[in-house]
Amino acid sequence: MKAIFSYFKLYFDLIFINLFFLGVALSFYLFISEKLEVIGAIMATSISISFGIRQYRIENDKMFKELFKEFNCTYDRKFNDVLNKLDREIKNNLDVSITENRELIIDYLNFCSEEFLWYKKGRIPFTVWKSWKKGMLYFLNLPSIKEIVVEQYCQKDSYYGLFEDLFPNLKGNNK
Repeated sequence: MKAIFSYFKLYFDLIFINLFFLGVALSFYLFISEKLEVIGAIMATSISISFGIRQYRIENDKMFKELFKEFNCTYDRKFNDVLNKLDREIKNNLDVSITENRELIIDYLNFCSEEFLWYKKGRIPFTVWKSWKKGMLYFLNLPSIKEIVVEQYCQKDSYYGLFEDLFPNLKGNNK
């Protein structure tokens, strides 16, 4: 039963479209024209729309997979080690020279804003964005990194609305 429900939930719109058009076709047949060709034409339209929706979903999934892979590779290659190193140094009260990592932090903000842009365009699912946002906030709330973030807030228009989404969640923000 659970499998049937999940199948129905997954394909609800396609099932609905086809049932709707079947009803339209039968109504046309019974009330307007008693030609079977009308049913065939309307059902062909329904099937065509269903294939279009299915193709759109497949393309959307491919785009998401490509973006997800690209963002994760970039993060792993460019930011993961440095951000974790900064986190360890800050937690161990070591003297952290943020100036040597300033450009990298700004690059990280640009990277985050690109992820946010794709999320706002509907290409990144909410659950993925929520997870990424949680990770962003963790690092952006580190004191040394947060100094740069607050400084970059003045140029918030350069970040595609990222600050409007993140800034209320930054600890101790005054803006």
